[in-house]
Amino acid sequence: MTAIRRRLAAALSVAIVVAGCGGGGGSSDAAKVKQTVTSAFIALATGNGSGFCSLATAAGQATLAKTVKGSTCAKVVTLVSEHLSAEQKTGLRNARVNKVTISGDHATVKNSDISTSKGTLKGFLAAGAPTMLTKESDGSWKLSG
Repeated sequence: MTAIRRRLAAALSVAIVVAGCGGGGGSSDAAKVKQTVTSAFIALATGNGSGFCSLATAAGQATLAKTVKGSTCAKVVTLVSEHLSAEQKTGLRNARVNKVTISGDHATVKNSDISTSKGTLKGFLAAGAPTMLTKESDGSWKLSG
């Protein structure tokens, strides 16, 4: 893995990784968190930077944009997608979130709680930070880094 790819993958790990149980929140919230994370993975796999970034908080978008000087969240996501292997893209499109931990308006998904039925997540989720999400005032969950 090249240095830029590692840096971008690490940045995405901060932003998304990145999707139950836990203390608080109903099953509806857990389902929404899982949907947000899997939608973000699909957007990443397909190079849909704007779609991915729409699932992130403003702070999460800013964190991603800062990983490449003079870039935007959407451009960084597109760049990362271009560096993923076909097997990783397949893995992301088929990823499943197995467990969500919710505490109030915050949710966490550990990398070990994400699996795939096809392809691979190897090299993408390895040693990354967990996915953090924040519940918005409209009830939606956004990736927050």
